[in-house]
Amino acid sequence: MKKNLLTIFLIFLISQLFAFCSAVEQDKKQYLNLPFWEKYGDEILISNIMKGYENNPDLKIADTKIKESEKIVKLSLAEELPHINFEGMLGRTFASSDMLRGKNNFMIYNYSQTRFLLPLTASYEIDIWGKNRLRTKSFKESEKMLKEDERAVYIALTSAIAADYYNLIKTDKTLELQKKLLELNKRLLELISSKEKNGLATIDNVLEVKEETAQIELSVNNLEAKKEIFENQLSYLIGDKLFSKVERNNFENVNLFENTPEELNSSIVINRPDVKSSAFNILRADYEAKSAKRDILPSFTIMGTLGYNGYSHGTHLFSANSGLADLWIVPNFDIFDGGRKYHMMKLKKLEYKRAQEEYEKSVLASIQEVNDALALTKKEKKNYKLANDIFNIQSQKLRLKEINKSIGLANEIDYILYQQAQILAQQKLVDDKINYVISTINLYKSVGGVDFTNSENL
Repeated sequence: MKKNLLTIFLIFLISQLFAFCSAVEQDKKQYLNLPFWEKYGDEILISNIMKGYENNPDLKIADTKIKESEKIVKLSLAEELPHINFEGMLGRTFASSDMLRGKNNFMIYNYSQTRFLLPLTASYEIDIWGKNRLRTKSFKESEKMLKEDERAVYIALTSAIAADYYNLIKTDKTLELQKKLLELNKRLLELISSKEKNGLATIDNVLEVKEETAQIELSVNNLEAKKEIFENQLSYLIGDKLFSKVERNNFENVNLFENTPEELNSSIVINRPDVKSSAFNILRADYEAKSAKRDILPSFTIMGTLGYNGYSHGTHLFSANSGLADLWIVPNFDIFDGGRKYHMMKLKKLEYKRAQEEYEKSVLASIQEVNDALALTKKEKKNYKLANDIFNIQSQKLRLKEINKSIGLANEIDYILYQQAQILAQQKLVDDKINYVISTINLYKSVGGVDFTNSENL
């Protein structure tokens, strides 16, 4: 029966440990804000974000910093508790054979002695003024600051993964269009060269098309390199040590935010990690200043000893006669320390004042960053709509030119020029569409990882 109870207890203990670890893991996972990223309607994007969550080294470093901070808090808490230690001693005393003791010069012949000292010593600084408690509270606020720093790493990572992901999609599509443009230019060069041989075009026309073709080839080479760089960056962010081919969607499957806000409530910046960290820093500095002020006051330490003090001649070590116990209070007050504690108090007060100013600065800077990101988002949204209109116009013009070509009212050169104009308009559309998507990612980052489409933030 006892074995069964022990087994049940161990199973319960292990299950509770796994439940705690799962709760911590789930709490970290919330930093990803997956419901927001799901609004982009791209499962591959979500998959890349999850890979980054599982493998990115920056997240692991941030998590280790949190664990280090937790240990620092526990170390500070340990300083508030009594200290008990054991200091055993075995000693042999040698002296001259004639030793005098006492007022009457009592003679001890052939003096030597073996001493066994086995005490437990304890000390405890009475925290009358609460300075040690304040110091522990300060470390706890530092821990909260590191947690906000960790949340900032999550926001920066997810935003960077999304931005690189969409930049890679844009590069893929732009490269595809540039290659089409290159093929058209090569065909145009053939036609112009043929006309030049027949005396219907000048050598300047041929050289101009050759130069345009070379420029397009140069652009293709640059895009190839740019594509590889984005793939490398994304592989690093998602923690792919093999730097294998990065999976991504096609440009045609990229969804847009249709409900981006025109205005945002300024209180949204309170959720930013840097603003919250600055607020915790004020509390930390306040605790430090108060602790430094109280450190000037006297301290009182309780000290005691309990154990055995035995000798080799006739006294048993663990008998009642060898018992040892004492207790005392030790006051301590620095009469002169060169002004060290006073200047430390002033220093901590200045740090507290600086923390307040840094908080005000972080709030103002956050509001500016949100306003800038919102203005950029609105601008990119308008540009995308205009680029879409221009592309539609160019597509209509191309269809008309195709009809004219079919009935003999336009030649192949004119048709190629209209094809090129339509491709250039499509490239502008690709740029503005992805720029609009990335502007929403930057807006998300600027508001501190909050879903800015939520009506409460408008």
